[in-house]
Amino acid sequence: MLDIYRGEVDDYFKIWPPDKKYFFSKDGRSFIAYGVKFKVAICYGDPNGPEDGIGDCLKEFKNYCYSQGLKMAFIQTTDKFETIYKKIALHRILIGADAVIDLKNFVTTTVHNKYFRNIVNRFSKKEFVVLKYLPPHKEELIKELKKISDNWLKLPHHKEWNFLTGRFDNDYLQQVPVFVIRDGHGKAWAFANQLPSYKLGVSTVDLMRRFKNAPPNITDYLFIEMMKQLKNDGYSAFNLGMSPIDGRPFAKTVADKILIFIYGTSNRFIGFRGLHQFKAKYKPAWDDRYVWYEGSPIYLFKYGLAISRLIKSK
Repeated sequence: MLDIYRGEVDDYFKIWPPDKKYFFSKDGRSFIAYGVKFKVAICYGDPNGPEDGIGDCLKEFKNYCYSQGLKMAFIQTTDKFETIYKKIALHRILIGADAVIDLKNFVTTTVHNKYFRNIVNRFSKKEFVVLKYLPPHKEELIKELKKISDNWLKLPHHKEWNFLTGRFDNDYLQQVPVFVIRDGHGKAWAFANQLPSYKLGVSTVDLMRRFKNAPPNITDYLFIEMMKQLKNDGYSAFNLGMSPIDGRPFAKTVADKILIFIYGTSNRFIGFRGLHQFKAKYKPAWDDRYVWYEGSPIYLFKYGLAISRLIKSK
């Protein structure tokens, strides 16, 4: 169904990791991916299906939640179903925006500014290269990636998550392209895997991991070379994921507490502190993301706790 009614670049997380429940509309054309904790149904992104069927799907899901004694919230949604969410009495808070990079503009203009030019020159002089590997992957490559991943997980606050992101898994990696940065001696220092995208012409990555002692700016260099290759592969845009729109500090209000749960775990590249600054240098367009929730704002803290429990690794 995701292949027929295309959605967002990260909709693959609705089917991976395999920790979601699914609610299908009566006509079988639309579905909602969700998880349940603390009597709350946390739904990942917008519903998928034909636009003329989303309204019925949401009404049916609301009735189902009511019959089960559940509250519901949709996280990291777009604004395309704003009118429909309002019709079923959901409320909205803006939680940030996806940083979407125009690949043509980045490759022809942005990458040539002083900041990126210095990074490219430094890594090129040391003979670093970024190689793209297509599945199926050799066992030797998976072992290299596992060594990097295990080392990365030893860094403070780094861990595997559920629900909102992928995690290191051999079967998963065997299905996706992987970009690996190697030095002049062939040693792999960092990698990122390309996430299967359900948004035409837009790509992103999921796991982004490196050795603890990797050279400074290795993430930037990996992104630079990766985006060049993605443009050559025919992609028009690259999604760097969500961040606070203006980099503002988190307020001490009930509504803002839910943001910490999401930013602290869902971002795939860097911790939420300094997140906006890291992404802004790539000159992206900002695509707003929201939480739509049922009930009064007092429930937001409960929704945040439910998200926190869903994403914790076992």
